[in-house]
Amino acid sequence: MKRWCLVLSILLLAATAVFCFPAAAFAVPYPTETVGPEGSIVPTQTAYTPTDKILIPNLQDGENPAKESVPQDMAIDENAGKIYVADSGTQRIAVLDFSGNLIETIGEGTLREPTGVALDETSVYVADVGNDLIYIYSKSDLTAEPTVIGRPDNPLVGDTTKFEPGKLTVDSRGNLYVVCGSNSGLMQLNTKGEFIGYVGANETQATFKSLLQDLFFSEEQKNTFLSAPASPSNIAINSRGLIYTVTANASQNAVKKLNTLGNAIMSPAVNYAQTVAVAIDEAENIYSVTSDGYIAVFDSYGDLLFRFGGTDADQRLGSLRLPVAIGLLKDGTIIALDQSYKMAVRYERTEFAAKVFEAVGYYKDGLYLEGERLWKEILQLNSSFIVSYKALARASMKRGDYQTALRQFKLAEDKEGYSEAYWEIRNEWLQNNVGWIVGVILAIVVVVVVLKIIDKKKPKLLAPVKQKIGKFTGTKPVREMLFIKNYFKSAPDAVYQTKYHAATSVWSAAIWYVWFVVLQLLNVVVTGYLFNSSSVYNSNGLQIVLTSTAVLFALVLCNYFVSTVTDGEGKLKHCFISFIYALAPYLLFALPTFIISRFLTYNESIIYQLLMIIMYGWSAVCIFRTIMELHDYTFWQAVKNIILTLFAFAMAILFIIVLRMLVTQFFGYFASLFREIFHHV
Repeated sequence: MKRWCLVLSILLLAATAVFCFPAAAFAVPYPTETVGPEGSIVPTQTAYTPTDKILIPNLQDGENPAKESVPQDMAIDENAGKIYVADSGTQRIAVLDFSGNLIETIGEGTLREPTGVALDETSVYVADVGNDLIYIYSKSDLTAEPTVIGRPDNPLVGDTTKFEPGKLTVDSRGNLYVVCGSNSGLMQLNTKGEFIGYVGANETQATFKSLLQDLFFSEEQKNTFLSAPASPSNIAINSRGLIYTVTANASQNAVKKLNTLGNAIMSPAVNYAQTVAVAIDEAENIYSVTSDGYIAVFDSYGDLLFRFGGTDADQRLGSLRLPVAIGLLKDGTIIALDQSYKMAVRYERTEFAAKVFEAVGYYKDGLYLEGERLWKEILQLNSSFIVSYKALARASMKRGDYQTALRQFKLAEDKEGYSEAYWEIRNEWLQNNVGWIVGVILAIVVVVVVLKIIDKKKPKLLAPVKQKIGKFTGTKPVREMLFIKNYFKSAPDAVYQTKYHAATSVWSAAIWYVWFVVLQLLNVVVTGYLFNSSSVYNSNGLQIVLTSTAVLFALVLCNYFVSTVTDGEGKLKHCFISFIYALAPYLLFALPTFIISRFLTYNESIIYQLLMIIMYGWSAVCIFRTIMELHDYTFWQAVKNIILTLFAFAMAILFIIVLRMLVTQFFGYFASLFREIFHHV
């Protein structure tokens, strides 16, 4: 009886596993990911399942040893059911069917190192980096002599420019775009080999080193250290003839979409530097593959939909080791070419992925309401699928439900959309409340004017109130706190009063110091969503307090120590007081600026930016003038003091980092020593 109970339990568990987990989950050797909140990568349902592999055949050559296949690129002719593989190992283009059967070959005896292949309706285009030539074969007669294109004879190409065609594509007009290793970008040719121009050149990324070189080096020295931008490494084209480039190992914008003028207009939101190839479907979704075996799928706006793949120790179907190309079929099937495994792998969409792509299609066409049901179903399956919130927000906007759209845009972390929704809400609120707003403003103005008239004509009426206010502001703590206004009027005079007449004290400065720290916290909590790079969810309050406290105090100490070496006259307590009070513009106007930002949209961002510039600029001027007066410096002495202060601060930070590393190693050594002792005991 117990044995039967055990068998029944095992069967029940097996049945539960089968019904709870899709069969594809057992066949897929990789997880699937997507973008979640705050740019995090989160797991999602399986989007693609590997279904088949297409082996690339080696070349069997009679008496000679077999040549190993080294696939470099592929092009798919779905209508003819053919895959064209550029194989530099066998020095040919292998034409396969979708089952992996070799149909025919192209270029045997002619091609030396084919690394790129492209198709149009009538021709096969081959980039042969071994011969530095491009070959154009007619589909109707692949055995006929090809058209050969070499280095263009055009002075605009450049005398020192190499012509090493590695990858290529062709548009509907027959123009070729060739990756030829040029820093000028892609070389554009017509089918006669005539040079048209360069497009899609990468820009040299600005670094701190390059900025210093621009600042201090002569033109001759700049030319000596000039760093050329990276050349594009691969290329794809969409149905509208727009070009997509890949730049290997790019720290940003590894994939770029170019407009008709050759300028970059879009890059995927998530950058994968190891991207080696891309493909574009009819809906302009982007499919990329990386050298470490991952496939990433983006929508036409560059939002990451899925990422899956990777290497697998067991080499199960679906894992990739060294992918070099990616292609698509009309039903959304992905075919990835792997050089190491010498095969192409087919991946088919799951029902979940099909639903996502259907919803993405509605979104791209502006049919937000029509796709709303699909996006809600996707969210039920995965509440972290952040692209869904953006689409639902657009549907809410179309219905005029701006409050819901505002919440959804925030969940989608789409600040542009949030600004649009907030503008509508604010506009509606102003229209409904403009009457009493104007009334309140007028009432305040009237009260102020009346009080001024009364104070002028009958001062005795307001004398008791003014006396009480004067008595309150005349107390020492309040008087010292209010002394901060003197730094607005004249920082040098205020410093003089602080140094020689004790106009304020360390305790009052300490209170303003605490307020400075509190402002760092209020910046996170109060600043409007559109202008706030942080939130209460991704910020560490204790870290903010400790950092802001330590940084300001360290700057005061560094300035004091530097001034003692450079004949400064300020004492430490005067440095502390004056530095804090010199931040008067920030201390008094930061909170109102944070509050104002909550009522602005991106259309009025100039207001917020202007307030911030004024606030920080004014504070900087006050600090500079304070240093001059505090230490009795000339203008250039003050500049020198500030530079040395910043240098001392940087050295202090470096010392702390090194000390922390040494302490960590010290305790780590003794911890390992004690573990070893107790282990033997």
